[in-house]
Amino acid sequence: MKKYRLTDRGKLAGELIWDIYFTIARGGRDLAHEPTRYVRHLRFRDHAILHYNTEDVKREITFPFLEAGLPKGEAVVYVLSEHRLDSESREIQRYGISGDYLRNGAFTLMSAQEWYLEKGKAKAMTIIANWQTLLKEKQKAGFTGVRGAGEMDAFFHDSKVEELLKYEAMLGRQLAFDLCALCLYNTDWLDEKQIIQLNKCHGHQIFKDIALKTM
Repeated sequence: MKKYRLTDRGKLAGELIWDIYFTIARGGRDLAHEPTRYVRHLRFRDHAILHYNTEDVKREITFPFLEAGLPKGEAVVYVLSEHRLDSESREIQRYGISGDYLRNGAFTLMSAQEWYLEKGKAKAMTIIANWQTLLKEKQKAGFTGVRGAGEMDAFFHDSKVEELLKYEAMLGRQLAFDLCALCLYNTDWLDEKQIIQLNKCHGHQIFKDIALKTM
C-alpha cells in the first residue's frame, strides 16, 4: 500500500482552512461573511488582504469594494499593473460604475509601477507618505477619505518582496489614517512563509468564498 504525505504547501492550506472554520464556529455570522457583502462594509482604517488566483475572482470582490465608497463621498483609488489600465477601465464601466466617476476625480486608476516603485526602488516609508499626501489632497477636494485597492504584483516582478513585507508590517492590521485598503495578492506569487506573514499584517482576510476578521 502506498503512503501519501502532504507537502508543506498542503499542510499550510489545511491549517488555514481549519483556522477559518474554527473562527466561524466561535464567532458565527459576526466574523464570517460572504466576501462581496463583507468588503462593502469595510471602513476607514481597515486593512484587508484578498487572496485570489484568477482575474475573475479578483474583479468579483474588488469592484464591489471600490463601488461602495462612491455614494459615501469617498475618493476611490485602484492601483494596478500599468499594462492593464485601459482594459480594467473598460471592465469597471462594464461592471456598472459610471465613467463620470473616472472623469471627475472620484475614481482614479493608477499605475502600480509608478505608485509603489520610484526609479525601480521600493521604499516603505515613501509609499506610506504618498498615501498620506494623497489623502490630504482628496480631503481638501471635499472627499471624506480614500478607499483604495492595490495589486501587489509589481513588488514580485521587480524582486522587492522584502520591502513589500516591511511596508505591510508598518501599516499593520489597522491603519493610522483615513484610508480603507484592500491589498490584492495573486496566490501564485506567494510561498507559505509569505502567506503567514501577510495575514498577520492585515485585520481582514478575504478569499473567494469567505471573509473574516483576523483573530
